[in-house]
Amino acid sequence: MSESQQPVLSRTQTSADYGSTIRTESPRRPTFIPIEYPRRYSKMAHGTLSGHEAQNRLQRLEYFLNVLNQMCIGFITIYISYLTLRTGLSGTGLHAWLVTIGFSFFMAEGVMIHYGGNVLTNGYKRQTKTTIHWVLLTLGGGCGAAGALIKMIQKGFLLQSTHGRLGMTAFVLCILAMSSGLAALFSGRIKKLITPLLNKTFHNFLGFACFVIALVTQYYGYQTGYFKSRSETDFQILMKCLTLISLVLSSYGPMKALYQKCKNISQQF
Repeated sequence: MSESQQPVLSRTQTSADYGSTIRTESPRRPTFIPIEYPRRYSKMAHGTLSGHEAQNRLQRLEYFLNVLNQMCIGFITIYISYLTLRTGLSGTGLHAWLVTIGFSFFMAEGVMIHYGGNVLTNGYKRQTKTTIHWVLLTLGGGCGAAGALIKMIQKGFLLQSTHGRLGMTAFVLCILAMSSGLAALFSGRIKKLITPLLNKTFHNFLGFACFVIALVTQYYGYQTGYFKSRSETDFQILMKCLTLISLVLSSYGPMKALYQKCKNISQQF
């Protein structure tokens, strides 16, 4: 065998290379391509998403209804104030203005302070809401009770109409609600006599009952001679509708809070 034909040993191969032009290649290893399956969403995640969407829609609806309620309260207050101030604040005019400012404005805003759907106070802290609640209901109870007392003195406490009897009932409930409010304010000091939960629940019930009776009284007030002689029939119907709308929308928050307190009481006892 000549020198040109001497075998050349390859470092990478175990066989001898005699100058062949054919190269041996290592066998190809199989490559695996991952198959992507479509993502599957669990029913729990879908249900949670739907729950959040439903909650957001409900919250937006509550905000809308609260804005509508604020408009009704504002219209009633502004119109009655204009009507009574134009004709003079004396006698029945003073009575109508005080009960409207007290019950339809201050008390309506006061009972909605802690309501989560209230667009005016939603961003406030609880302590701030409680302070505003006390201020508004003190003003509302004071003005409403004073307005009802003026009419009762004028009539000699002989009230035969539905409007008059409901007004006297609202006056009594207003005094009781304000008294129970003082007890609720110092609920921590008298907790040996009555638990704070029962104390506040009783106060909420009296305040809510007073508010409902007061606005129903306002509804019948549009049928009195004072209002009929100063407004047209169509406007009387409009004021009745706005008052009922305000009553229903303002009662939603207090009813939720009262229901929650009653539920907590049932769990304790």
